[in-house]
Amino acid sequence: MTMFFDNLVTMDSNEECLISAWSNSEVNVMLAVATSAPRIIFMSDEGTKIPNFEITRGTNTVAQMKWHPVIHALAIGWSDGCLTLWQEDDRLVRDEKVSLLVK
Repeated sequence: MTMFFDNLVTMDSNEECLISAWSNSEVNVMLAVATSAPRIIFMSDEGTKIPNFEITRGTNTVAQMKWHPVIHALAIGWSDGCLTLWQEDDRLVRDEKVSLLVK
């Protein structure tokens, strides 16, 4: 079954939503929102911002975000080629530098 509903994500002035991704959890549904600030904020399925937590990495913007299909973890790809892995259980943020081979 597919669900669709409108939900307003309020942001600071001059900040726009670039990418969003719903978690795959059936119990603790979460929306990750990458903004033009650049930062990532987390929201509940009821539309409220989860307090005291966001992810920022300097001036790099988010290129892609994907939730793990089973565990509550988010992979974030940044415009500088770095990957951030975030786990909801302990709110651990870990960065990994990725080198791209161009032929």
